[in-house]
Amino acid sequence: MGVEWAELPQEIIELISKRLTIYSDYLRFRCVCRTWNSCVPKTPLHLPPQLPWLILSHNSFFDPSTHKIHHLNLPLSASPHTSIRGSSFGWLVILHQISEVLLLNPITHVSLFLPSLYTFPKFVRERLGYNLFLNKVVLSSSPSLSDDFAAFVILNCRQLAFCRKGYDSWVLFNVKGNHLWVDVVSKNGLFYVVSTKGMIAVCDVEGPRVSIIETTSSVNLSNETFCVMFSGEDMLLVSRRLLQDVSHRERFRILKMNWNMLNWKEIHTLGENMLFVGWKSSVSFSTVDFAGCSPNRIYFTNDIFRKDDLGIFSLSDESVELLAHYTLTYDLRLGCPIWLTPNPQ
Repeated sequence: MGVEWAELPQEIIELISKRLTIYSDYLRFRCVCRTWNSCVPKTPLHLPPQLPWLILSHNSFFDPSTHKIHHLNLPLSASPHTSIRGSSFGWLVILHQISEVLLLNPITHVSLFLPSLYTFPKFVRERLGYNLFLNKVVLSSSPSLSDDFAAFVILNCRQLAFCRKGYDSWVLFNVKGNHLWVDVVSKNGLFYVVSTKGMIAVCDVEGPRVSIIETTSSVNLSNETFCVMFSGEDMLLVSRRLLQDVSHRERFRILKMNWNMLNWKEIHTLGENMLFVGWKSSVSFSTVDFAGCSPNRIYFTNDIFRKDDLGIFSLSDESVELLAHYTLTYDLRLGCPIWLTPNPQ
């Protein structure tokens, strides 16, 4: 007679759980029975980085790797005064009542408040224009791993500021010149901000100080939407033309920063990497770390509200695979879909 599942030795159950590498599989494993649920910790500490989920609403998340939708009961109301402004290191950036900024881990339900937007100087506060004021928020590291993290914001495409945990107000960077800053990415404690002209502001919160890098290449991204990210040690800029009558291949352009020449150079392959790009969050992964994933692909979300504007673009054969689930469940109040990398810690 076979052994009942609930009667397996605890060490065997623990051993099996530690062989699981996908967070959703770990959740299902704990739900098999009460014994299994009690034998393994609620928060797994052994999991590798997870592939992103797509936020469809305030409590539903689409996993493109499994084509399944996960439902999470977030301590968050779906009111018109609460909006998800992005994600960073698995934490949602939430804007509440126009001025209050909240970080929330949707997996662990841990949350913390950042300084209110009303703490900015008067000349900035007077320009407060509802959600348009807060363009982008990124973190230097996960608040789950260290209290010594910094949050960086782009305001009205003009102002750059940061805060640390425990700060009562935001600290503005003194940036000279008239630049339109659109996106920012963090790397090794520094924040790299890119303008519509392709210029880079390297911001160090330890000073605080900022250095403007005047790129030698002529790049004009005024009529395109773009995002920046690091793929390994390479800083990439993925731009998309906003025209609706062009092919996906014509709409995507990938530029890599050449730090020796200080210019952006177009590339046509991602090698073994895959990109998840969107207006509010973007990230890169190596397919070497994820079995079954195809390399040289861009997972893209809609920034211009087209029904066919969410899918997977292959740079190898220029084909597009559409993700149809979002057309049925996507909540337009989010503004545009947001990538979230699950962080169960």
